Amino acid sequence: MTASVHDGGDDEGAAGTAAPSGPFVRRASPTRDDVARLAGVSPAVVSYVLNDGPKPVSAGKRERVEEAVAALGYRPDARARSLRLGRTHAIGLIVPDAANPFFAELAQAIERAAAPHGLAVLMGTTADDPAKEAKYLEDLAERRVDGLILISSRSDQDLSPATTLAVPVVVMDRTPDDLPISTIAFDNVGGAAIATRHLLEHGHRTVHFVAGPREVAVSGRRIDGWRAALEEAGLPTPRPTHTPFTYEGGRTAARQLFARRHPPAAVVVSSDVQAIGVVSASAELGLRIPDDLALVSVDGTRAAAFANPGITTLSQPIEQMATQAVTTILARGGDPVHVVICGALTIRRSCGC
Repeated sequence: MTASVHDGGDDEGAAGTAAPSGPFVRRASPTRDDVARLAGVSPAVVSYVLNDGPKPVSAGKRERVEEAVAALGYRPDARARSLRLGRTHAIGLIVPDAANPFFAELAQAIERAAAPHGLAVLMGTTADDPAKEAKYLEDLAERRVDGLILISSRSDQDLSPATTLAVPVVVMDRTPDDLPISTIAFDNVGGAAIATRHLLEHGHRTVHFVAGPREVAVSGRRIDGWRAALEEAGLPTPRPTHTPFTYEGGRTAARQLFARRHPPAAVVVSSDVQAIGVVSASAELGLRIPDDLALVSVDGTRAAAFANPGITTLSQPIEQMATQAVTTILARGGDPVHVVICGALTIRRSCGC
């Protein structure tokens, strides 16, 4: 669109004041009023169509508005719309380690659960740093996200500030005790017990445990499940081996276990990422899985299927967990909910089946 200004002078002066045109001229973006004029409706009707309410619009008018929007390339001002509606159509997700396959797959599942509701997911990674976690909570809340999903960096992290935020908060995986915050958790105790019993069913009378860091509650709960299964069978409980939830942590654990006078013949590993490290270290040491070491892990990531051999794992139902978390965010209010979801064993070769 070009324009000219005429100051009452001669034609040459008028021509000299014509607005420039061409590819480098910034053109005005179409407005809601432009859409309304092209569609032959009021701006209010355009708003009702774009916001799906609050008043109904006839099929004919809706079609004309949608055609005008497409023809003009109209895009609503998302910031103004968010301020008007009090919603950003985005949720925040804070995870401790995006490189861990479990958290990466959980993040993807949350994106899939959020998409049908028109929600974008803004993710931050804390690297298990409580200070970074607190900063992400504050920053995402200031961005007026519609809710926050948090996987806390440590079990002893003080999450009481999250209870004062003006947005719904759901804590997953590493859930706090005695706080008025909704929680979605995997049955870590029951899952580790199932994994342990499976190895006992193969005839093993001693089953070791590779745990995560002591300060992470998930690690302690999985130890509880392993210990309960062994005590139920009247068997001794060896001292757990604590390492980080990383590939390197699993390799370190394997080297420690096989440096013992009586190395284990069976082990439950607290995460798939550690289990892959155990498999790698075993190969380096010339040990065969499951002949020399039978192994079951917890998580159920796709990565476990591509180890050699494939890892038998107690799978967390991440799609169900993600859907529950997003649904809880969308409920926006009410009493906190606390959901515990059970998993199932995915059988591969590492256990000896």
